[in-house]
Amino acid sequence: MATALMDAFRVTRDPDAFDGLVRWAGPQLRARICARLRRLGAGLDVDEVWQDTFVNVYRYPDRFEASRAGAFAAWSSTIADNAVRRLLRTRKRDAGVALRDPDELQARADERAAEPSRQAEAREDCAAAAAALHVFLQVYLSCFWTLSEREQVVLQMVEVRGMRYAEIGDALGVRGDALKMVVFRARKRLHERMTRMLAGEAVVPAPTRCGPLARPLAVA
Repeated sequence: MATALMDAFRVTRDPDAFDGLVRWAGPQLRARICARLRRLGAGLDVDEVWQDTFVNVYRYPDRFEASRAGAFAAWSSTIADNAVRRLLRTRKRDAGVALRDPDELQARADERAAEPSRQAEAREDCAAAAAALHVFLQVYLSCFWTLSEREQVVLQMVEVRGMRYAEIGDALGVRGDALKMVVFRARKRLHERMTRMLAGEAVVPAPTRCGPLARPLAVA
């Protein structure tokens, strides 16, 4: 039953299925956790381990495989063991901190905080990156306007509106392979013209051959 409820929750994400799983399998899982903690002599809170286990069951249902009748019992036991190990590591780390001299802890620098000089360098790097991005976008826009009208419209539909090729093809009455070729050539021209402009060369729109989408487009 627990395996079936877990598999149903994995597929549907139905909260009722998860509640049923907790009610059905919760007591058995808690008993297994109690037995495990008694053998370890860890002195951990059973309810804390039990709750941590079900939190991870809820968060990662895609990792469950209902390969056999007792799959949930084995899977949840592994998750419970991992929860015990995490809590033991946390307790050991906290105990180490508690045994240190408080004055030493207060005097110790926060290793996560960057030095003032590094913070200044990071701010300068961010400003430089923002300036470079501004230039890049200006170059992109300048080269975009050198494309043909059909290329501009189709690129907007693909890259700005996120429309699929099938949608665009139906709207414009164009075959998918022809539409993909228009997008490919437009992107290639953009790349070539941006490369030349960034190198300091003048960019002049190249003549394009007539074909699908050669007529002006009016897109709402």
